[in-house]
Amino acid sequence: MTSSDIDLKKIPSELKHISLKMQQLLERKKLLCVFQELRNRAEFGQSEEAASYQHEIDSIDVKLKQLNERMAELQKAYNRILGANENENSMKKVSFSSNPPASSGLNVFYVEPPPTQPAPTVILDVENLPSHPCRTQCPECQQFIMTETFTSVSSVTWLVCLMTALIGCVAGCCLIPFCLDRFKSITHRCPKCRTAIKTIKKL
Repeated sequence: MTSSDIDLKKIPSELKHISLKMQQLLERKKLLCVFQELRNRAEFGQSEEAASYQHEIDSIDVKLKQLNERMAELQKAYNRILGANENENSMKKVSFSSNPPASSGLNVFYVEPPPTQPAPTVILDVENLPSHPCRTQCPECQQFIMTETFTSVSSVTWLVCLMTALIGCVAGCCLIPFCLDRFKSITHRCPKCRTAIKTIKKL
């Protein structure tokens, strides 16, 4: 590590310390000025304590002036070191442009922004497949697919038909459950290998 690198780390901490010291001195000066003003109003004259307040205020002003000068010197040194480092690193700078020159030898890769719509949900647990087509992995061919669904008559269909017939809907109304998908079983099938993945039964 070079001396300029050490100075680059040391100077900011010293500047911070000086600014903190200046802030403390300014607060002390404000407090002394308030005390001096209150004493002047109360006694209408100069006393030894008022003179000591004035002496301390003058010494604070001298210290503040010295700290300001030191801060200016450190800031100049810091800027000078930064300028020297920028001159050294100017040959190493890489500029990114839309059309980099062919002779630069830089490999610049442009990445497309991510899509705004969310990624499709893939259900890997075939036991939790919904009643509509969905994305999953076929357990037979191990491919990621969008399932095909088809309905088939189940025991629930026959049970609802029998119940409607017992109620008195004999004139064809008892056949309505055979026309509605909500009373039928739903089977998910792989469109590639035609394997039945899961059958969802109503009961």
